[in-house]
Amino acid sequence: MTDSVKLQVSGPVDQVRATLEQAMQPEGFRATWENPGDGLLEKGTRTKALLLGVFATHYKYRVLLHEHPDGTVTVDIALANTGLSGGAAGVAKVRKKLDHVGRVLTTAFQSTGGLVGA
Repeated sequence: MTDSVKLQVSGPVDQVRATLEQAMQPEGFRATWENPGDGLLEKGTRTKALLLGVFATHYKYRVLLHEHPDGTVTVDIALANTGLSGGAAGVAKVRKKLDHVGRVLTTAFQSTGGLVGA
């Protein structure tokens, strides 16, 4: 289990952001963007997680999109919460879901022909 996922993809940041959102919406995630290259992917609520611990779903990941001069974008997704409200099982659950998010996004960018490297 990892604490971050990095993908190298081709295309403008707006297109990368749209692909990311389209891939994660069916998984129940919502994306909020502070600016075009900095946002959050979130599923569930912190309140439920605090009240119900490991029985509740709350995943929160920081998304950074770094544009490069060669036209590629690095997608960097990292833990934005630890999962500690769910104890050791919660920590493992948050990290395991991040692995899943990485696989979903790798598949999504592969299917659009935009994946340069994982």
